[in-house]
Amino acid sequence: MKKHRNSQKRIIFKDAIYFVTVKTHNNYPYFTENTFCDLFVENLRLCKQLKGFLLYGWVVVYDHIHLLFQPSDEFDISKVMFSIKKQFSHNCNVVMGYNKPYIPLEGEQSIVRLRDKWGNDGFNLGQLIQKLHKFDIFVQILKNRFQFRYPNGHPYPKFKWQKSFIDHYIRNDWDFDNHMDYIAYNPDKHKLPTGWQYVFTNSKYENLIDEN
Repeated sequence: MKKHRNSQKRIIFKDAIYFVTVKTHNNYPYFTENTFCDLFVENLRLCKQLKGFLLYGWVVVYDHIHLLFQPSDEFDISKVMFSIKKQFSHNCNVVMGYNKPYIPLEGEQSIVRLRDKWGNDGFNLGQLIQKLHKFDIFVQILKNRFQFRYPNGHPYPKFKWQKSFIDHYIRNDWDFDNHMDYIAYNPDKHKLPTGWQYVFTNSKYENLIDEN
């Protein structure tokens, strides 16, 4: 067990499962826009592949995200959340026109920033570059969709997360099940539209979920 070097409060446990909440800056309801929800899901998928964490539950709500996951030995909770937040905020602002997209070489460098080091077992540079390029194409498709929806300008400010995030260390099976149920219930709790799709219980995203 250790404290993260940049935090006097966050304690990191080996093989721990965490329930994490991360909010948008000033609780701005960015995720009323489906384009941003779709981007977050695919950003989560990419970061999961690159950081190697196990994902048990997630939900996107208008102004915050809940995640239930187990970091790998190589990348702790802080490194995982840094990647998720950093990559999403950059690409969300690409979609809105505030940021420029990565050019190919910069895109390859973004793998380095996500992965942190090379040479891991099962690590294949060519496959990761291919995945990143595929993701860049997806971002451009979302940008085109967004511009088509808002041809005369959009109402959204530049995307920012609130600083840091809130985490809870899962202590036992009851605690795990309780937080899984909480995530699943969140769309109802926040009175989101019936059939809200951006939650781990949607069979569309079953390949994102690992079994505990």
